[in-house]
This record gives sequence, C-alpha cells and structure tokens, in this order.
Amino acid sequence: MGFDLYGIKPTVNKDYPKEYYNLLKKHGNGTELNWNDAPDDIRNKYFEFQDKYQENNPGSYFRNNVWWWRPLWNYVCEQCQDFLTVEDMAGGGSNDGHRISKSKALMISRRLSKLIGEGLVAEYDRKMTLMTAKAQASNQELQEQMDEITKKCHKEHGKDLVPANYPEPYYSEWKTLQSQHDWDGDYPFNAENVEDFARFCESSGGFDIC
Repeated sequence: MGFDLYGIKPTVNKDYPKEYYNLLKKHGNGTELNWNDAPDDIRNKYFEFQDKYQENNPGSYFRNNVWWWRPLWNYVCEQCQDFLTVEDMAGGGSNDGHRISKSKALMISRRLSKLIGEGLVAEYDRKMTLMTAKAQASNQELQEQMDEITKKCHKEHGKDLVPANYPEPYYSEWKTLQSQHDWDGDYPFNAENVEDFARFCESSGGFDIC
C-alpha cells in the first residue's frame, strides 16, 4: 500500500519527447497505453519516459509507501498546523483523494524549506533515526523470543500450526510478545524525503492525495 500524490497543475519544465507520443499512438489510443496488448519492452519504455518526466517536472507526481508517508505527513501536520485544517490533516492519512490547494501547497513548501535551511529537519532526522534504530533492536529481540516459542511448539505439536492455533501456554506467550512490538521501528523518517516533498509541493499547483 502506498500514497500517490498528483499535482493538479504542475509546472512543466520539459515535456515528454516525441517518441513517447509515438509509442502511445502505436501501442495505445494516443493518450493511454493499451496494457492488455503492450509487450514487456514497450511497458518498460513507457515507465522510463514516465520516470524521466517526473524527474524533469517534480510537481507532477510524488509517491511514498505507507511506512514512509505517515511520518512525513505527521511532520508536515505538526509544522503546518497553523494553516492546515483538521480535514486536511485527516485527508493525508487516507487514499480518498483529498485535495490540498495551490496556496496551501506553496505554504507547505516554504515552511519545509525554511526548516531545512535552519537545520531543523536534519536535527529531527537524527532524532527519529535513533528512535527507529532502538525500536528495531527491541523488535529483533522480541522476534527471536517468538521464534523460540514457535520452535518449541512445533517440536511438541507439529510444524503445521500457525500462531493463531498454538495450544496453551504457547499461544499466550507468543501473543504477549507480539503485543510488545514497537511500531516506531517500522516508520522511518528521512530528511531527503522531506526535501523531495517540498520540491513537489512548490511546483505541483496543489495536489490530490490518493
């Protein structure tokens, strides 16, 4: 699962090359590729054109998987709560197509750029990296203990059992450890991701969160 952000009216620094439009005419309807009939090499070429276009026009598209997006958006909400509404903040947590206006997108970009320039994003990155590493180490220890319970249970009751069907006391022991999982270890934060998002916001013309 991921979050796809589409610029509403992105700044176009460089259009697709002529070859891209020829590809769509030959293997599509002129505007879209025919995915059912297009061979793999044509699909790969299509994605190469898309990647290059997005590189040249950072306001056209931005994507994070769920693990990267949530800490990024949480940071944006924390830093921009003076102009983002409750609906905006909640909308960033779903794939329902919530729209952030051009004016707010520019305000987000300026706020993040200011924080980047002041070194505060890098400072927050270091703090979050330490927290994530600590959580991951703790989760690794828990996993090793859970694996040990699994080995004992399988030795006594057979290897076909999954944790939900472990007999007692193995089920309760395994479940207790699982409940101690620290989710901070699964949601990384990175200053470079903030920088990319700031560039996207600046040139997006507003964006939809899908």
